[in-house]
Amino acid sequence: MRYVVAPGDSLWLIARKHYGDGAKWRLIAEDNLLANPNALLVGQVLQLRDEMQGSNRQREPERFISTAAVSSEVSRQARIPLVSYVFVLADEINPLSRKLVRRVLVNPQMAAAAGQQLGRPLAVFPNPERFGFQPTDAASRLPAGRHALGMKPSPFLSTSSKPLGATRFTGEPFWIDVNKAIDAGATLHETEEIVSDLERIAQKTQSVDARKRIQTISELVRSDREALVRGNVPPGAVKGAAAMGATRVLQGVQIVGFAMTAVNLAHATEKSIDQGSIKPIAAESIRQAGGWAAAWAGMKLGAAGGALLGIETGPGAVVSAAIGGLVGGTAGYFGFDWIADHLDEN
Repeated sequence: MRYVVAPGDSLWLIARKHYGDGAKWRLIAEDNLLANPNALLVGQVLQLRDEMQGSNRQREPERFISTAAVSSEVSRQARIPLVSYVFVLADEINPLSRKLVRRVLVNPQMAAAAGQQLGRPLAVFPNPERFGFQPTDAASRLPAGRHALGMKPSPFLSTSSKPLGATRFTGEPFWIDVNKAIDAGATLHETEEIVSDLERIAQKTQSVDARKRIQTISELVRSDREALVRGNVPPGAVKGAAAMGATRVLQGVQIVGFAMTAVNLAHATEKSIDQGSIKPIAAESIRQAGGWAAAWAGMKLGAAGGALLGIETGPGAVVSAAIGGLVGGTAGYFGFDWIADHLDEN
């Protein structure tokens, strides 16, 4: 008997429908020489044993079609394998965590050239991923509006909530993790707070020209979506372009891992319903929980190992944490898989 794999099929479901016993899925795998019984393709033809059909099987004759009908399949989409996992945790577990962008000059020659064009010296920030950011005077009581007007020394660092920062400023972009900066003692002052303080200053200003200048600055603050960070920003809260790119890639892989987890739990739930037993979903939950918990621990160990080698910030720190998460998660999954197999073998 020829059987054409349909969307949502698994060997266990096919065996239950054809033989009346899902546990006989191994016979199908052996008869069809399936190297990976979890990787079925929609439209794939399986050979089933006619003589072993059970009298209590649930017949679905429309799925048992001729070889000629197979050629009319519109698509042959690969199913996600039931045992495919991507246990990677980027150093920032939440891809939606807020970032602010600060553009600065890290090259002294470029700073000198740009300063010559502007007619004033420009500050250079060597390797912010290693040294972080410091304002000109963290103890200053200068208000936000005065900082926007260019007064120094200031306790503030100018940033932008635009994805790539305020492009009217020269310099390389660096991303500041808001939560990490706040945890280190910094405070955040939003665009509207800056504009409000500028309006306060304008009301006290007698000069018409000065008020016009303040109005122009307010418009630029809104256009740049400027936000001020008050206080020091530690290096661990700062990422350059390479580190940020590595983080985003790994977060994408992480999301794929979450999706695969959801698929596997869905299949386990389906199997539990068909068997009338909680064992399949309980077993899969053990595997997934073990894998992700070990991935988290592995990520921390990977980051710690990188720090011991002097890789505390930058793309190297992101990659070392990701490798730890991948190794730890994979080991954790297969370790807990051995336990889960005692409930329900996958």
